[in-house]
Amino acid sequence: MEYLANRQEKVKELHAIYNSNKPIPDFIMNLLEIPEILRLNGVDQNSGVNLSAFNMFNYQYSTLDHSLGVALILNNFITNNQQIIAALLHDIATPAFFNSTYYVEEKNYNPKENELTVYDAIVGSDKLFDYFMKNGLQIDEMCDYTRYPLGYNYTPKLSATKLEYFLHTMYMSGMCTIEKIEEIYNSLIVVPNEDGMPEFCFNNEELAKKFCLMALECGGMYRSYEAKATMKFISDTIAAMVRREVISRKDLYTYSDKVIMEIGLSCSDKRISDRWRYLPELGKVYMKFNEVGNKKCNKLVSDLKYVNPLIRLETGEIKRISKHISICKEKIDTFLNSDTDLYFYIDYED
Repeated sequence: MEYLANRQEKVKELHAIYNSNKPIPDFIMNLLEIPEILRLNGVDQNSGVNLSAFNMFNYQYSTLDHSLGVALILNNFITNNQQIIAALLHDIATPAFFNSTYYVEEKNYNPKENELTVYDAIVGSDKLFDYFMKNGLQIDEMCDYTRYPLGYNYTPKLSATKLEYFLHTMYMSGMCTIEKIEEIYNSLIVVPNEDGMPEFCFNNEELAKKFCLMALECGGMYRSYEAKATMKFISDTIAAMVRREVISRKDLYTYSDKVIMEIGLSCSDKRISDRWRYLPELGKVYMKFNEVGNKKCNKLVSDLKYVNPLIRLETGEIKRISKHISICKEKIDTFLNSDTDLYFYIDYED
């Protein structure tokens, strides 16, 4: 299969660890042949930030790489194929440029065009819909991934989605080796949390501590002013393309990042094409407490991506790491109380 064969070697290494070096099951392989799922290989997990001159995410990792990773993690811990398929499909309604597109305000879109949902993506795909019918899968049960807590749960709990997000960021950005990733991964077990729901838990305090602190570092990268400035720059460019009918909202759910960017680069509207040409040069952002009168200043609220994982102590007791390791509590508190909420702007002017 072309996608699997063409994955970067580092992505193959991660996926092999997630699935304990077992073959990928046929029911996942069959889904990887569906065009609407394969499109996600052209949507970067880091929302286009890697295309700027900021050197935070100097790697490529697609939304399909992430989605397959989450599915393989679950495949290694559970036997419920429905939950594993839901994991593979949880980002199927993701638009080009991922989170950057989510910053485009609704007023820019044609009111007759709605945001695509997971339900829309499934029923709109002949092959995917046929797969569901042949295998007796209920579409409604695939549309709300939050119903499967081991796959997805709310911050700061550790689900497969967050686990994969942090592990791939740690490895792809050079924070740690593949051997350390494997060591961290192999220390995980599944236990009932304080709400009685299944959650990943570390069986090793030192590895739990290392993971927690590195996850905070990953979360800091994603909510940084550099990431925010890049995503806002991309979102403003996409908004202009939609307003001027260079692309439609549907195009964002049909094409890859590369295709949307190529359409913009070849656009007759020089303001749009110049913005895409400038993106690789975007490498400086300025932060201010107050707006600067002659600059286009922005404030963006971003999700706080971190975890406060469970650990099983030698006594067998299960605790949140913040209640057991003081440095983790301190770092989590610092992270939560130091959000990047200043105004920011860049040098570029339309």
